[in-house]
Amino acid sequence: MSSDSERLAHAGDYVLGLLDDDARAEAERKMERDPEFAETVRRLAERMSSLDDTAKPADVPAGMWGEILGTIATLPQDHNGASPPEQSAANQNSATQAPPWRKLALAASLAAAFGLGYAGGFVMKTTPEPVVLVVLQTPDNTTGAVFEAFADNSLKIIPLADFDVPQDKIMQVWTLYDASVGPVSLGTLSSAEVTTLKGQALPVPAADQLYEITLEPRPGSPTGKPTGPILVKGFAKRPAG
Repeated sequence: MSSDSERLAHAGDYVLGLLDDDARAEAERKMERDPEFAETVRRLAERMSSLDDTAKPADVPAGMWGEILGTIATLPQDHNGASPPEQSAANQNSATQAPPWRKLALAASLAAAFGLGYAGGFVMKTTPEPVVLVVLQTPDNTTGAVFEAFADNSLKIIPLADFDVPQDKIMQVWTLYDASVGPVSLGTLSSAEVTTLKGQALPVPAADQLYEITLEPRPGSPTGKPTGPILVKGFAKRPAG
């Protein structure tokens, strides 16, 4: 990648399942030859994999584990250039031989594809699927946060950067779904931590919808519209189907 921000954005698209089949295959080839990109994917997937650890456990649908193992088994393995060793029928689970980034990224992306949460050890929990995903960039073009927006307009915020928030300030989250309406506040944040904001009576989130976080006076914008500097902003994308 040409820069750290581009590398992180590309890794985020891969882990969140935003790439089509060709782009996903190219990203996996990139991981094989670019250790920095592979490490970025591993770190991001590891962070994403722990986000749903507060959800209540639920039964895994019948056959789900078999589907996941079957998908993992189709992945090319990393043998450092040597010919793949012969495997017995009882040792066909190639997940144990995959590089760490591959197992973590696959776990996160499969969990998202199946509409499931993931925590270490493939502990799965049912969660609603987001209708759009947003990778938000800081003014210096680094990835600062990821949003998951749901059909009920609830919004899961996953900060990837630390924001300096003075005591007399607060972070306020906005979306622009209609230019004639202008930015609409979705809520406020006191600190950069994983948060879910309650849904509002707004249209269902759509592709290319703008989301941003601004720094406002406490307890929030005095005008009902953004007044402070933009911390991060980005446009929504639909998850790859």
